[in-house]
Amino acid sequence: MKKQDRISTGIYGLDDLTGGGFRGNTINVVRGGTGVGKTTFALQYSLFGLGHGGKVVFVSFEMSEEQIIRDCIDIGWEEIGYHIEQGNLKIIHLFGEDLTFPSLDIIEMVRKAMPAQNLRIVIDPLTYPTFYSEKEERKSLSTIFKELRKLGTTVITLEDLEDGNHILEGSTMPLYLADTVVYLQNLGFGEMYDRTLRIMKHRGSKHGDSLYPYSIETGFGIVLRASQKQIERLKPKTKFDEQFKEAIEKTITMGEIGKRLSARIRVLQKNWTRDEDPSHILKLVLEEEKKDTVK
Repeated sequence: MKKQDRISTGIYGLDDLTGGGFRGNTINVVRGGTGVGKTTFALQYSLFGLGHGGKVVFVSFEMSEEQIIRDCIDIGWEEIGYHIEQGNLKIIHLFGEDLTFPSLDIIEMVRKAMPAQNLRIVIDPLTYPTFYSEKEERKSLSTIFKELRKLGTTVITLEDLEDGNHILEGSTMPLYLADTVVYLQNLGFGEMYDRTLRIMKHRGSKHGDSLYPYSIETGFGIVLRASQKQIERLKPKTKFDEQFKEAIEKTITMGEIGKRLSARIRVLQKNWTRDEDPSHILKLVLEEEKKDTVK
């Protein structure tokens, strides 16, 4: 898999806000409280991949295979039975307390369930606080994430653990170690912004930073309702191409530094999504870089 390859999330409208989906071989956390649609997200991600010829290992700490099948049929995803029969979807039902050393056990179970690379892997939910002592927590979780990245692109759901109105500190560990964090929230008021999605983190990519309303539709699952204006904000602005071209031309006389700098300017150009003219930034950078060329 090439670095620039993207794995479609299967969540309608989300790929437009994440540069085309998740990066391959990454850990992507979906967090939120009870009933916001985390498992729906995980199943939708799985079924999209299966529907496009992929393979999935689904590790569940809450639901048995029968419960997962029933929930899929309830939402209109009856094809799940076919994918299980074909051997392209393997569901592993676990209890955290039964694992001797989770950082090794989970990985070995995934390998045995589907001995293939570039899998879609789901862990729903990650119940890691019950696994470890505080001393070993980060090390063990880092090991799990490292090995999962080798096997495929993983979606992990994470239940917000709250004490009153405060999220417990221990439950934030996966957020620091993940490549992407998507936050789902349900306010329960029944209005348009009753359910909202926020992309809290998406390493190596431009992403939307607004609150996006979503609904859970029978037959389809999660559907984002980002406005066209919100989507347009993420598209590179071609109206400043001339300014970037002029800046690149000025790097020609700067030798090796100029080659490096022109490449960086092109990267900036591809990612310039603001309506602000970049000329001031380009001028500042060129002036600073020229200082190193004067001996």
